[in-house]
Amino acid sequence: MITVSEAKQALYSKVRTLKPVIIPLSESAGMVVATDIKSPIDMPGFLQSSMDGYAVNSFATDQFLPLQDELPAGTNRMLILQEGKAIKVFTGGPVPAGAVWVVQKEWVEEKDGGVIIRQVKQEIGLNIRMPGSSVQKDAVVIAKGTCLHAYQISMLASLGITQVSVFPAPKIALIITGNELVIPGNMLAYGQVYESNSIGLTAALKQLGVHQIQLSWVKDILADTKAAIDQALQWADLILLTGGVSVGDYDFVATAAKELGVETIFHGVKQKPGKPLYAGQFNQKLIIGLPGNPSSVLHCFQQYVKPVIQLTMGMQLSPTQQARLAHDYEKNTPLDFFVKASLLNGEVTISAAQASYQVGAFSEANCWVELPAAEFRFSKGQLVTVYLF
Repeated sequence: MITVSEAKQALYSKVRTLKPVIIPLSESAGMVVATDIKSPIDMPGFLQSSMDGYAVNSFATDQFLPLQDELPAGTNRMLILQEGKAIKVFTGGPVPAGAVWVVQKEWVEEKDGGVIIRQVKQEIGLNIRMPGSSVQKDAVVIAKGTCLHAYQISMLASLGITQVSVFPAPKIALIITGNELVIPGNMLAYGQVYESNSIGLTAALKQLGVHQIQLSWVKDILADTKAAIDQALQWADLILLTGGVSVGDYDFVATAAKELGVETIFHGVKQKPGKPLYAGQFNQKLIIGLPGNPSSVLHCFQQYVKPVIQLTMGMQLSPTQQARLAHDYEKNTPLDFFVKASLLNGEVTISAAQASYQVGAFSEANCWVELPAAEFRFSKGQLVTVYLF
């Protein structure tokens, strides 16, 4: 059995980013770009007004300037401003050649087919945006490895970019094992429980941008487990199983994987919950066997599966944070404890119900708190590591 840090290092070292794909820009939110993105154009591409006003080539105050023409936004007319005249322009629209500055509408008096400048402030180039002053053609606007957000996507669209090369989300096969499980919506018989791991994990995967998910349910039978893993290996980039990873008479995940030629990375981690966690590899595809209890499943997903998916997609790992304990706390075994807790205003309160089956604690909890194996007593006000849900 290995430590949490050893397990993470062993698992992360096996991760490979997937081959980049080209997708529509509109579908790229939260994806990591696989190559530098350069601007195909100057932005703006022409002399552009930043104000509604008048393009002029005179600095004379209180002088009447006849109105030569107007250039509304979107026009493709190219005008030359005549000496001593004004052309009406609009925000985002073109500025005529020969203009010295754009005087905003509020600074002039409109009179008898012309304008009189009444404001004293005058400056060469005022209210005129030069071509390329926002973005220059061929400049790198998004660097490789950037995780795209809405503002960047909007900027790329303004440059006329419609497609981007990104690292895709993995295809994931999710195999749920267990004789006692019943899909919600059906009646429970004595000794049965509702199966929630498929729903919880599917929701967690979708939050990470994973949408290609293949679900299957198998009984605790070696042949069935083996067949499900074998089928998943033909399609998925990452295979997740829940249940069947301990050492009981009906736990067949590790045996089934071994018989299929899967190389074991580790089986068992010095942690609670999730002690029997399993990880293996087959032809660069990872297989992660999660315990069956929903609390253990969600903890192991947070600590191991989520980082694997982020690395596969070229992302940075989610940062942890520090918070102060709101009360004293004790544990009694030399394992890394991950306890359900509530974080509020920099202070964290550990939930009373910590057994793996006690899922009711999730109604108020919003994070996991990590309590190191070597420590047993934790004092109020002590800094601890927090992983937000």
